Amino acid sequence: MSGATAAPPLTAATAALCAAALLAALALDRLDPLWGQLAAGVVLWTFALRVIGGATAFGRQMLFWCMVWATAGELFCSLVWGLYTYRLGNIPHFVPPGHVLLFLVGWSLAPRVSAGVANALTGAYAAMTALGYWFLRDELSVLLFAVYALVYWREPALRSLLATMYALALGIELYGTSLGVWGWAERAPVLGLTTTNPPFAVAAFYCTLDALCVWTLRAHRPRSSGDPLGNRSAGLVQWLANDVDERRLAGVRGVSEHRA
Repeated sequence: MSGATAAPPLTAATAALCAAALLAALALDRLDPLWGQLAAGVVLWTFALRVIGGATAFGRQMLFWCMVWATAGELFCSLVWGLYTYRLGNIPHFVPPGHVLLFLVGWSLAPRVSAGVANALTGAYAAMTALGYWFLRDELSVLLFAVYALVYWREPALRSLLATMYALALGIELYGTSLGVWGWAERAPVLGLTTTNPPFAVAAFYCTLDALCVWTLRAHRPRSSGDPLGNRSAGLVQWLANDVDERRLAGVRGVSEHRA
């Protein structure tokens, strides 16, 4: 099964529900000084756990590491580094499952993005970063995009996923900051680089998170010629699709056994 024709790990309806839950949670955060944020957490945790529960063992591992790295990154970047601050100065409960749902949406869309489209999108992201630096002095984004470009170059198998996640992450950042759910510092602490709210290349953080998830799984799985995560040149999207096929096959077997 080729990556281009492989079925995505989520149906279009489920991916749309993931996106809708994210948007609704960020809107809920603004309804009340605290209760809106708690309600958003309940919504996203309930939805995320339901989706994770329907995943295969490999899928759950991927989503588990996504949540681990996302939580660690949020704690460091917001509470320690001070790059951005949430409305109440905390890390909202809905943030970890929110990262998982956003990753799931990107995971679902990535098989539809060809290598050529991924390269074209990355070129557009580079141009956008240059324009942000030239007109708005977004110095931090120059560094962030360099990180993204390094990961993109190093991981050919992830390019469709990375290019997809970049667009989704930028969209959620624009939405969240426009609502005032969080805001970025005008100058990055320690580095002293000026930036915008959000930075033009803010999606590099999300894309690095995705790469860390794959690298962690790769380190925890035995390397073999048939293991896509152990072989950098193999297609991650194809592996994900095969994982979905395993789940569907297991479901068919379960129905057959039940009828027997």
